[in-house]
Amino acid sequence: MIRVWSTVCAAGGIAYQAAFCSLAFCAIILPARQANAQGSGIARAGVLLTLPADARSLGLGHAAAAASPDEWSTFHSPAQLGAVRRASFGLATESYLAATRLSAVAVALPLGRGTIGISATLLDYGTIQEIATSVPGTDGIETGNTYSAKDNAVLVGYGVEAWRGIRLGAAAEFVSSQVADLSGSGAAFSAGVARTMTNGWDFSGAVQHVGADITLGATRGSLPLTARISAAAPARRMGNVDIRPMIEVRNVRGAGSAAAVAAEATWMGDRGAGLVFRGGYTIRSGVEDDHWPVSFGIGATLGSFALDYAVQRFQTIDQVTHRIGVRVARSTAQPVARPVARPVARPALR
Repeated sequence: MIRVWSTVCAAGGIAYQAAFCSLAFCAIILPARQANAQGSGIARAGVLLTLPADARSLGLGHAAAAASPDEWSTFHSPAQLGAVRRASFGLATESYLAATRLSAVAVALPLGRGTIGISATLLDYGTIQEIATSVPGTDGIETGNTYSAKDNAVLVGYGVEAWRGIRLGAAAEFVSSQVADLSGSGAAFSAGVARTMTNGWDFSGAVQHVGADITLGATRGSLPLTARISAAAPARRMGNVDIRPMIEVRNVRGAGSAAAVAAEATWMGDRGAGLVFRGGYTIRSGVEDDHWPVSFGIGATLGSFALDYAVQRFQTIDQVTHRIGVRVARSTAQPVARPVARPVARPALR
């Protein structure tokens, strides 16, 4: 991404003083400074796929794959779609690093024996003005032209319960990037398996983002091939609060390995109202990472509606981002009471 921006900034022998060259660096390269750590000469593509999708998962340090059978499962573990029993919709957004905007949407719909999930995520870098000068490094003049950049991905997955609590799922992914007049795209797939035990434990495993390299201008990047294994223990009742611990171990190509432990505490009141508190801690190894290891989030529910919030801090650049999400699920249909016909008393014949 940064090399492509440099190409744009120096196109045609004219130097463009573009502040968004550093913006692209902050938004993509800095959180994953290991992009070319091995000196392979191949950058990372589709980094958008490793960024937070929903606020709930972010608040749990991305350790919620085994404990989150919902519309967001397409991003974490497509097999978990098989546990979604009703139509649901989710939307999440945040003002990400620098002036970028990171947003995602997800839908789950029961279909046949399983459930289909359709999701999309977008990282919008915004738009910059072109400033031209004949001498690099000096003040220039706005030309009236503008440049923009964005990364987006669309995922379509399907999960089904195959046998005795064992769920299988797969997802097709389409990833694209655009920087000014340069663009590149590619396809990938993910597959996973999940299991709910009779004692309440949930397990999930997935291999994600398997696909060919993506070329953008003169830059070729490999997708973030990911392997993850997650587990969630049964919820434990403590007073009026249910607490559920969970753990995940994952490895991302080009970004090293990580292990996250998290817990979600849920208090439910009358009429479906509730509060949720989430927290997690992530240990990363193998690469330098700018994410703060502690994650935190809260949520509120009212019937089939949920509002989620999570905070994420970056240490080196000392910036905090706030992700907000909403979820709406179709209410479970209740049987309609029908009036019972009563016999009509007839007068006795005399």
